[in-house]
Amino acid sequence: MNRKLTAILVGAAISGMAAPLTAAPASAATPTPGANASAYGSYIVVGGVVRSGPTALTSISCTTAFGRMTVGSAAAGDVPQGSVGATRTSASTSKGTAGHSSRGTSTTSGVNLLRGLVHADQVTSTSSAVRAAAGSFSGSNQSQLVGLTVGGKAVNRSPAPNSTITLRTPGGAPFANVYLNQQSKAVVGNELRVATTALRVVVTGSNSLGLPIGSRMDVGVSRATITGPVSGLVGGFGYATSASYPDGAASSSRTALAGVPCTGGSGQATLATATVPGVVSTGTTATDVLSTITSTSRRSYARNTINAPRVLGGLVNADSVVAETSARQSSAGAAPAFADTSRFVGLRIPGLPAISSSVRPNTVLTVPGLGRVTLHKVVRTPSSIEVVMVEIVTDRVRGSLPTGSVVRIGSSVTSVL
Repeated sequence: MNRKLTAILVGAAISGMAAPLTAAPASAATPTPGANASAYGSYIVVGGVVRSGPTALTSISCTTAFGRMTVGSAAAGDVPQGSVGATRTSASTSKGTAGHSSRGTSTTSGVNLLRGLVHADQVTSTSSAVRAAAGSFSGSNQSQLVGLTVGGKAVNRSPAPNSTITLRTPGGAPFANVYLNQQSKAVVGNELRVATTALRVVVTGSNSLGLPIGSRMDVGVSRATITGPVSGLVGGFGYATSASYPDGAASSSRTALAGVPCTGGSGQATLATATVPGVVSTGTTATDVLSTITSTSRRSYARNTINAPRVLGGLVNADSVVAETSARQSSAGAAPAFADTSRFVGLRIPGLPAISSSVRPNTVLTVPGLGRVTLHKVVRTPSSIEVVMVEIVTDRVRGSLPTGSVVRIGSSVTSVL
């Protein structure tokens, strides 16, 4: 791609902001396997800007609790040069005589991309990860693309793993690659990671659709992870922007989203810009996550960095915003320690000259024309710390957002479970 885009949702799959991160305590007498699972319908990036997704995201974060299920759904919607229908998703963990497992499933109907050059009546993606009672790992990936046509030609509903079809202009020049049934399965350290993307379109050349090179459209994404026995896990995530309706349903999905790996590792998500349409725009943004686990200690770290965020063209401005937290447990049974090194650079709110980059955490104020704004919001629990650098509760209709909608800018969450 001409603009770097890396969206890594490994380790701790991202759950809703208010969803609990649950696991057996570090002092548990009998270690058990850990798991996470996630799924979403579509994710659309055009010219480095997230235009849609991840839609209907549902997940179960790092956990040693089995017998759980979460579900998600999203209505039909338009995407650049196309549309997607309704989406249903689920994530689950289970335990039986054969062992422990996790599973993610996504089903999206009525998929039309690139003005119908890529069409499917229904796209389903399933990933599952299993740890047998005897200790061995196994995983499975499955994609079903019912009524699939690419460039007007019918394609098998169950395409071979990691297939590619190239779309060409009338003159024969390639301009897009269509990837089908993308699969991965890998044992990383103490865990099996399984991921499936049923359909992916990447624009690779000049085209009559007006889509920049590097634009990407994913449909049908599922992930599942299972670990060996663990005494405890870490969790967390970071992201740049999000918006939700007053009832809590997502309006604008989390951008530059990355999750802290449950049992150790690192990840990153970067975007040329992150937006909440009609409310927030930013420059480049990056989320970096890291976790380390040893026999005696555990650490979770998440940092989101946003350059030049702007709210409603200038009601709230900053040169940069950094949401950065960490959680550490130095020894088994010890109380976790948390650090918040989040900060503003060049924070400005016209009409409120007393507000600067040194603003105290959990400062709440009213910004005329916007609503209630909380700066450097911090929420602590015995096992976690959460920071949202700017949280806005709107006091009037803003585009498609009704009064009472919640917009968040710059978030970091870390936990020791």
